[in-house]
Amino acid sequence: MGTMGSGKTTAARLIAQKFRYHLVEENFGENAFLPRFYKRMNRWAFHSQTFFLMEKMTQLSAIGVILNKSGVDRKNVILNPDSIGVKDPVRDRRNHIYGIVQDTPIEQDVFSYAKVQHILGNMDDAEWRLYQTIYTSFEPHLPKPDLIIYLDTSLSEIEKRIASRGRGYEKRIPKKYLELLDSLNQEWLKKNKYPHVLKIKTDNLNIVASKTAQKEFIHRLCLGLKNVVSHFNVLTC
Repeated sequence: MGTMGSGKTTAARLIAQKFRYHLVEENFGENAFLPRFYKRMNRWAFHSQTFFLMEKMTQLSAIGVILNKSGVDRKNVILNPDSIGVKDPVRDRRNHIYGIVQDTPIEQDVFSYAKVQHILGNMDDAEWRLYQTIYTSFEPHLPKPDLIIYLDTSLSEIEKRIASRGRGYEKRIPKKYLELLDSLNQEWLKKNKYPHVLKIKTDNLNIVASKTAQKEFIHRLCLGLKNVVSHFNVLTC
């Protein structure tokens, strides 16, 4: 979890590779509404956010079915990666993986990315109510994360990274939008109901551009996991 540009996708991939976790990626490239949204936010906000919401609910529902069928403690579950149907699973020698890592939890979509659109007026009251209804109808049936990893990145660094990654439609993002996203992330973290949240400061860790930063990130993650919770199956720390 983190504000856009904080390195969530790269972090999720690193965790999957290091710990042999199943990677559930955010397929922003498949969201046909996203480029349109950045050109006309008040026209396409509901469509874009609903796409991400439905995609994540589909992913989590599939994961929930597998976990329920396994009949074992989810913290130690060994999954057949083909059964979830997510692209490019990370496998070990026995074609098994341990646990799941998701690029951006659904809660951040709902309480940050979608909520900011309503605050800014890009999603009207009727659209916001419909969006919330869809989420609340499915939320009780979705598997919950054992741990939230929050990439804590300053707004100045976020702006630099967004500029450097070259997504043309992101260059139109106003600073107010990033500030609101960041404040909503912080607000959710204070109110969240999950017992385990690990914050990792990343201003000096550009894990997208630096292999050294990637190694340091994993090192900080391992230290944090030992301090936050001991029951995770972290195989190679």
